Amino acid sequence: MRRAGRTAVLVLAALLGLIVGAALVLGLHRTQPQQTAPPAPWDAPSRPGPPVVVDASSQDAIVAAVQKVGPAVVNISTVFLPPAEDPLDRIIRRSLGIPREPFPRGGQGSGFVIDGEQGYILTNAHVVKGADRVTVLLADGRQLDATVVGVDPLTEVAVVQVPGGDLPAAELGSTEDIPIGSWVIAIGNPFGYENSVTVGVLSAKEREIKGPNNMVLADLLQTDASINPGNSGGALVDLNGRVVGMPTAVIPYAQGMGFAVSIDVAGQVAERLIETGKMPWLGIQHRPLLPEEARQAGLPEGKGSMIFGVVPGGPAERAGLRPRDFMVRIDDRAIEKRGDLSKAIRSYEAGDTVDVVLIRGGREMTLSVELGAVPPELGGD
Repeated sequence: MRRAGRTAVLVLAALLGLIVGAALVLGLHRTQPQQTAPPAPWDAPSRPGPPVVVDASSQDAIVAAVQKVGPAVVNISTVFLPPAEDPLDRIIRRSLGIPREPFPRGGQGSGFVIDGEQGYILTNAHVVKGADRVTVLLADGRQLDATVVGVDPLTEVAVVQVPGGDLPAAELGSTEDIPIGSWVIAIGNPFGYENSVTVGVLSAKEREIKGPNNMVLADLLQTDASINPGNSGGALVDLNGRVVGMPTAVIPYAQGMGFAVSIDVAGQVAERLIETGKMPWLGIQHRPLLPEEARQAGLPEGKGSMIFGVVPGGPAERAGLRPRDFMVRIDDRAIEKRGDLSKAIRSYEAGDTVDVVLIRGGREMTLSVELGAVPPELGGD
C-alpha cells in the first residue's frame, strides 16, 4: 500500500509539473512580443502593406482641397471622324473585301479651367490631338462645345477653349514649393467617372519617360496616387488646393507609378499656346553629356547637352547643327542641368532667331538658328 501511495504521489506531481509547464509556455507566448517576419527579397511578389494613416487635420485639408479644385475639373469627350476615302482606295478595298471603318471613334479625358473669364482649359495633347469634335462637360453639368487653341506634343500639353465668363478656375501652384513626400491629390475622370479623387504622395521630380514616337517626356512629377485611363489632363493638387501637375502617363505593369507634367512647364506652354497657337522648335534630340564627353569638351561634369539626332529639314539642320555637337548655351542662357535647353527654347516664339553656342571637335563656335513651329507629328526639342 505504501508503494502504491508513493506511485500515486509521483503521478500527481508529474501531472502538476506538466500543467505548470504548459501554463508557463502559454504565458511566455502571450507576453513575448510578436516576431516580425524577415523582409521579402526585392524580387519577391509584392504584398499589400498596411493602410496609410491620415490624421484628422490631413483629412480636413484633403476635403477642402477637393472642394476648392473640384468645380474647375472637367470631363473632355472627343470624336475622331473616319478619314475621307480616296476613290482608288475604295476600289482596292472593295476588290479585296476589306471593310472600311464606317463609324467615328470616341475618346475621353480630363482637363481643368485655368481662365474662367476667357474659358481656357488645360489638358493633355494626346486627349485632343487630331480630334474633329471636342465637348467639355463641366462639374455643374453644363455641356459646352470646345475649340482646340493649340497642342504641343513635346510636353503633352494642350489648351482648349469654351465660352467663358463665369467658369470656376483652378489656382496654379509651383513644384518648387512642394517637397518630395508631400501629399498630393489626383482629380479627374478615369473611365468616365467624373471628378474621381485619389490620394498619394509626390514620389519624385524631374523624371523622364519615353512617350509616343520615341520622344522623351521630361520634367515629370512621379506620384503613387492612382492614375487610370481618363485621368489624363486632370489636376494633381497639393493640400492647399493648388494645381502642381497634370496627370499624363502611368506604367501599367508597376504599382503606384504615375507621372504628371509639372505645372511650371504646363503653365509656360499654355501661355505660349494661348498667345500664338504654336510652340517654338529647334528640331533636335539631345541628352546630358556623359562624364567622358564633358572631359573631352573641357566642360565641368554635368554641364552641356549632346545632340544625338537632327530632324531632316528642321531648323537645326538648316543652320548647320550636327549630331555629336555639344551645346553649352542658347543666347545668354547656360545649359547646366537637365531641362535647361527645353526651358530655354520654350521661352522664345516660332520665328525667333537664337544663337546656339556649341563645341565641335574641341572648338567653340556659334550658329544662328531661326526657330520653327513644332510639327504635330514630330518629337525632339
